[in-house]
Amino acid sequence: MMNRKNKVFLFTAFCVLVAAFVYMGWQKAESQPKGLPDFNNLSKPLADLQPGEGNALVAWVVSRLKGEPNQPPFPERLRKDAEPRLCFITLADGKGGRMVAVGSGWGLLGALEQAAGFLSKDSLSKDFRWVKLDIVKGAQSLKDLDLGKSLGFDSSLFGIAAEGKPNKALLPEELSLAALESGKGISLDLANRLLRETRVGQKAQEIARSTRKYAVFNTISYFGDGKSAWPLFRGNREWKAYSETDIDLALDRAGKYLARAVKDDGRFVYEYKPYRGREVPEYNILRHAGTVFAMMELYGARKDPEVRKAAERAMGYLLRQVRGGSIAGKPVKFVVEQGEVKLGGNGLAALALAEYARVTGNRKYDEVMRGLGEWILATQDANGRFKVHKQSFPLGRVSSFKSEYYPGEAIFALMRIYGLTGEKKWLDGADAGARYQLKVFSLLDDRRLPHDHWLLYGLNEVHRKRPRPEFLDGAMRFARVIIQAQHTRENQPQPDWDGGYYKPPRSAPTATRMEGLNSAYALARDFGRGADAKQIRRSIDKGTGFLLRMQVGPEIAMYCQDPEASLGGFRESLARASIRVDYVQHSISALLRRPK
Repeated sequence: MMNRKNKVFLFTAFCVLVAAFVYMGWQKAESQPKGLPDFNNLSKPLADLQPGEGNALVAWVVSRLKGEPNQPPFPERLRKDAEPRLCFITLADGKGGRMVAVGSGWGLLGALEQAAGFLSKDSLSKDFRWVKLDIVKGAQSLKDLDLGKSLGFDSSLFGIAAEGKPNKALLPEELSLAALESGKGISLDLANRLLRETRVGQKAQEIARSTRKYAVFNTISYFGDGKSAWPLFRGNREWKAYSETDIDLALDRAGKYLARAVKDDGRFVYEYKPYRGREVPEYNILRHAGTVFAMMELYGARKDPEVRKAAERAMGYLLRQVRGGSIAGKPVKFVVEQGEVKLGGNGLAALALAEYARVTGNRKYDEVMRGLGEWILATQDANGRFKVHKQSFPLGRVSSFKSEYYPGEAIFALMRIYGLTGEKKWLDGADAGARYQLKVFSLLDDRRLPHDHWLLYGLNEVHRKRPRPEFLDGAMRFARVIIQAQHTRENQPQPDWDGGYYKPPRSAPTATRMEGLNSAYALARDFGRGADAKQIRRSIDKGTGFLLRMQVGPEIAMYCQDPEASLGGFRESLARASIRVDYVQHSISALLRRPK
């Protein structure tokens, strides 16, 4: 029999063992996460994805949503991740429908599984066209943030989560949408509407007006269109590299945008707010004429009958604005808008008609084109100066207004008329006008020199017929000044500013400068300026990448009121979403003329 001493020892050992198990269990329980992660407990920021991982994640998500039996492999490195993670999956049908699911989990796989599981219960998961993946990289708490005031951070780069809660979180693109909708900043009402209407899975909770505590987060973003996937920065495709196929697609989309934008009466949807799906009731006949010119250029290169048909309808409207008269007994024609005749209006209208004749072989508008050219010649003095930039109609009172760009438009137009007719007077007028403009600009230092792309167009053409050293030297000077003003990765920390102009960089100023540089490049290449040609080419390549960034692709269109109506347009800038016809016009001309 066991003695009392042994019994006590065994009982004590048993109690110690039980206590040890209890303690170990308690310790284990305490070490396990309680609940799912939110923006307040993202302890370890997610490192940048390795090459191929983002594309693999998009493919996995698509396969998971479609319920495919053989899913592509989840990246092995990320499969092993066990840190607290948050992610968003956004689906869009390309028709304005959009749904967002937020997933949270211990490890990226768990977070994506949860988000995909939420979405799989929604009908859109069976019929989506585009998918966007946003993985939260890191988050930081902010107190006393008021959505009705200036945020103090870039809403195009950071999202917010009220109280750090996933069901009260908005992506950077959604914040930008809210700001654009309100026109004044973030609209709390719109933010809450987005949460109510687009979230599935974790039931969205509205952000109270009294809320002042938020988490600000940034994401790693990828977009997929069913064929391929690509990384995003500021919601845009980065376009660090591009191919001729990419340029072709951009031109096709731009042409279709303009074709859709021509109304039955030949007017354009002049300016369009894509996020709102709203037309701005303004107009400018010069930009109308310039856009017709670009559309005919595009038709000449791509032979899209839809573009030609729309351009002819727009040309009909342009021709209805043309009036006739006489100067010194010679018949002339001029474009009238709101009781004014402008040198630039006549120049751009003549360019549009000349380009129509060039690419179609149809000379039915030659009389009008010549009449516009005769008015331009009538405004020149013996020195080549264009005396009239703007005058009233029908009184003919000459305005004191002077445009830096009208003379270049007129010179280019005269050269195009000369190219069709071979008549010396047109070349004489362009030659004299170019010499006068260069003389005027020679008096300006580089800082004051306008980036006159129209003059560069003209110099490229007139120099080939009447070569003069001052034409070539002047073109190279303009090119040098334009290049010096360009944003690059070396002089600007924002990577998506690379290649652009202005702060923040804008599409039209960048496109016009690329048009000018394309002409300067052709001159440098063909007339012994090899070193200049190389430098100009590098700048054109950077500018082209920026323009591709500015085009509304599917990754941007998915956030627009009418994705199809917006696709292919060029936005004003990285900070403003408006699409205007001249933004598209200049971008088309720049992309068409870039050196291959």
